Amino acid sequence: MKIFFENIFEASKDAIGYATIDGTILLINRAFSDLTGFSREELLRMNVRDLIPEQHRKQRDDMVAQVLKTGEPGEYEIEYLRKNGSQVPVSITVFAVKTEDGKSTGLAAIVRDLTERKHAEEQFRLVVESSPSGLLMVDEQGTILLVNRQIEQLFGYERTELIGQSVERLVPPQMRSRHAGERRGFSAHSESRAMGKGRDLFGLRKDGQEFPLEIGLSPVQTENGIQVLASVMDISERKLAELTLRKERDFINAVLETAGALVVVVDREGRILRFNRACEQTTGYSSEEVVGRFVWDLFIIPDEVDGVKAVFKRLRGGEPRNDYENYWKGRDGFLRRISWSNTVLTDSKGMVEYVVAAGLDITDLKRIQEQLRKTEQIAELGTLASGMAHEIGTPMNVILGRAEYLLQRTADEGMKKGLATIVTQVERITKVMNQLLAFTRRRTSERRAVDLCEIVDNSLEMFQERLAHSRIEVDKSIESPLPPVCADRDQLIQVLINLVMNSLHAMPEGGRLGLSLTREDNYVCLGVSDTGHGMPEEIRSKVFDPFFTTKDFGKGTGLGLTVVKGIIEEHGGTITVESVVGMGTTFWVRLPLDKIQTAATP
Repeated sequence: MKIFFENIFEASKDAIGYATIDGTILLINRAFSDLTGFSREELLRMNVRDLIPEQHRKQRDDMVAQVLKTGEPGEYEIEYLRKNGSQVPVSITVFAVKTEDGKSTGLAAIVRDLTERKHAEEQFRLVVESSPSGLLMVDEQGTILLVNRQIEQLFGYERTELIGQSVERLVPPQMRSRHAGERRGFSAHSESRAMGKGRDLFGLRKDGQEFPLEIGLSPVQTENGIQVLASVMDISERKLAELTLRKERDFINAVLETAGALVVVVDREGRILRFNRACEQTTGYSSEEVVGRFVWDLFIIPDEVDGVKAVFKRLRGGEPRNDYENYWKGRDGFLRRISWSNTVLTDSKGMVEYVVAAGLDITDLKRIQEQLRKTEQIAELGTLASGMAHEIGTPMNVILGRAEYLLQRTADEGMKKGLATIVTQVERITKVMNQLLAFTRRRTSERRAVDLCEIVDNSLEMFQERLAHSRIEVDKSIESPLPPVCADRDQLIQVLINLVMNSLHAMPEGGRLGLSLTREDNYVCLGVSDTGHGMPEEIRSKVFDPFFTTKDFGKGTGLGLTVVKGIIEEHGGTITVESVVGMGTTFWVRLPLDKIQTAATP
């Protein structure tokens, strides 16, 4: 049995020694010699105090005194001196050896080398201290056990002010009760996770300042129960960056949504990602309806699809920007001419991710340009007509006078027929010249109170024979009494004659001519309708354009309705046209009533 215990004694990895109460070493094992570097013989000639550095001797003496007094084993940590002069950290468990009568005869000690544990603790300390995040450890009661340098810097405390304190000290007062409840819930169901996910967390600095933070929690199982290691990061800069980014995004959104320009963002395949309010107002489609759809499937007319795709292909292929014009078709089918300025956004590799198109609606601009072009043509025509009036008018008057003179004096029927033809053609030339002059340089209106009913009746008398010959019936509807309008009588007769003549030309096989006069608020409305062939939209939209005519060559100048429109607008009125192919046409003329008569006639 003695040999058995000796073998165990020598085989122990922990150093074991026995000494007298005054510290003289009496017995040691091999591990004791290995730990200190002294041989067994050297150790047996030494006192235990020879192995203890001066700064630890009092600690050792106090522990020995306590063990001898209480009879209970004691444990403490110190450093041992080695033979080579170095020191080794050790944990010592010391207990008294007693006789049967309870008298202490010596002290036995078990000494454990703590080098590896101390190294591990130092590595842990270095990791904790060098962590860019604040680290603190708390027990199940929320008591702070450990903090690193980052925690001190984040919260403004010395670690001595935090160790042993409740972790709620670092939480704003209004959040402490909730935080304590969540902490207890985490301890009950501990797993590594981010604390406060889905809501904002705040810390409280020593100076009372609150700041946003992010916390990661990791449970650590120890012999004293579960402890929680918390990783704490100040996210003030990130929150500031997010706020700045959100403000920039809101600003960009506000600019895009309030801008008058159309802004469309598409991906590299051509699918719409962004569609601003100007686009919605122009097309009648909402953003929700178009996002994810191809732009050429919705808005581009068939004739322009290939051109738009070609422009898009060039952009996707690396062309940084380009300009393009095309029509956009709205929900109601109405076409708007849009001038686009296109650019691309690329990723870090230079690949095109998005195409941004900013467009201006130039429909009205194009219309104004066309009107300007026509105005310039009219101005040129006026100059030409003014010159021609003298150069052609004078000889035409001579020819007309001579032809009429000869017509009265000849008895030859063949001669009369020829002279009558000359008179007719000269009058026609004179009429065309007068229309040109009226169109380009109308005389000053002589306005007075005019009875439109009388003008309608007088104008119909001029066409009685023509109406009967053409088998055209007249439907006349005149509201009575009807106040007069302030207008130039001759110009209104010219308007009515032109409109009636157009209706007669539209009914070569006969039909019904309608004339109506009604009062609409402060206007008199004149309607001239026929049951003729009607006009398609492409013709109806151009009937007031200068020189536009559907009549055969030599039968019309294309100026009649242009002159009519000019006269009506000079009188402060409006003229519109309605027409259905195969059913007829109606012109509506609205002229303002004479203000004095309007006041007298409620």
